[in-house]
Amino acid sequence: MNIFGEVPWHDRIWRNGVLIVVCLVSVLLLSSQSAASYGTYILALSMLFGFSAWKDVFQVRLCWLIVALIGYLSLSSFWSEPFEFREFVSVATRGLLTFLFVVALAECQLRGQLQRWLGRAFAVVGFVAVVAAIVVFFVEAPQDGRLNGLGQLDNHVVAALVWAVLIVFALHLILREPSGSWKLLGWLSLCAYVFAVVLSDSRTAWIAALLGSVTYVLASFLNSAQRFTQLVVAVGVLVFVLVCLAAIVPGLADLLFPRGWSFRPEIWQASLEKIGSSGWLFGLGVLTSDDFPIDGIVFAHSHNMYLSVLYQGGIVGLGLFLLVLFVTASTFLRFFVDQDSKLGLSILTVAASAYLLDGHELIDKVGDTWFLVWMPVGLAMGLAWRPETTPAESYE
Repeated sequence: MNIFGEVPWHDRIWRNGVLIVVCLVSVLLLSSQSAASYGTYILALSMLFGFSAWKDVFQVRLCWLIVALIGYLSLSSFWSEPFEFREFVSVATRGLLTFLFVVALAECQLRGQLQRWLGRAFAVVGFVAVVAAIVVFFVEAPQDGRLNGLGQLDNHVVAALVWAVLIVFALHLILREPSGSWKLLGWLSLCAYVFAVVLSDSRTAWIAALLGSVTYVLASFLNSAQRFTQLVVAVGVLVFVLVCLAAIVPGLADLLFPRGWSFRPEIWQASLEKIGSSGWLFGLGVLTSDDFPIDGIVFAHSHNMYLSVLYQGGIVGLGLFLLVLFVTASTFLRFFVDQDSKLGLSILTVAASAYLLDGHELIDKVGDTWFLVWMPVGLAMGLAWRPETTPAESYE
């Protein structure tokens, strides 16, 4: 099975596409985040040396919103406690790597083949990595009974959320890949990912994976953005009703969440109290410790991406983050007939729902946020970057 097809090494966008695949696949295999980041450094250098070829991306509104969000959160280092210049440089470097990754992905999206490469690479490498993790799980029998992944996915929640994204790619491969052998591998990898998410015992990932899968299936069989939006709203209302019932009906919450809310309300309250004591507008800074001691247990972050961004960047940072998500979703709806829009909307659904109960570091080296946030943002920027007169490309 050849993932990349012909090898035109002289083609800059082709090389960047291969580097993107390598960067993301490294997360599934390499336990060291620094080692997995080597590909991102090469990708960044490639993008910087080729700046003249992509500088017109700054005509896209979403691009400036991303610059504002990453730039603002990086600058919040200066009012962090304590402030360290070296840490500011580290955050700024990660922000630059993230931005260049998004632009590279957007540029490759215009070519069309990257999504096929990602689907195939995840089907091969992801399948092997997940099966290996499952084998280790049954051989070692961890005490907490939760499945962790290989590579950087050594946390059961983070692993399950990345696998939820891979479930969407598996569905994409099954429905869109013209080759029968790739479709078969798509089915095998889908079964492995679903089984892994179940074994992770993360209710957050269960819900996110389900919502992302439903979103992709609905989007795949609909060509009307309006009809899709109506169905998504209906599903959202249904989920809200179920949550309300879980809060009202005795025993239902314990059935759905046997470990309860895992101190989420207490963590959120502590986080909000700390934000309120120092001002809501600009936040506490991206370098400020977000450890919260509760009942003798120290929780390392807010366990809510939106609250974490509010904690770090205040209302300004949260507003920029929500605006990036809104414009990304709006772009996907505007180009709804494009298959990449359906893929991006589904991944964004996984992230938007999962980050209500987890997540904390929006600017980081290549890792789970690059799968859940920056990948769909990059796809959306590629669609917005495309001239309105240019028809949607398809790898089929």
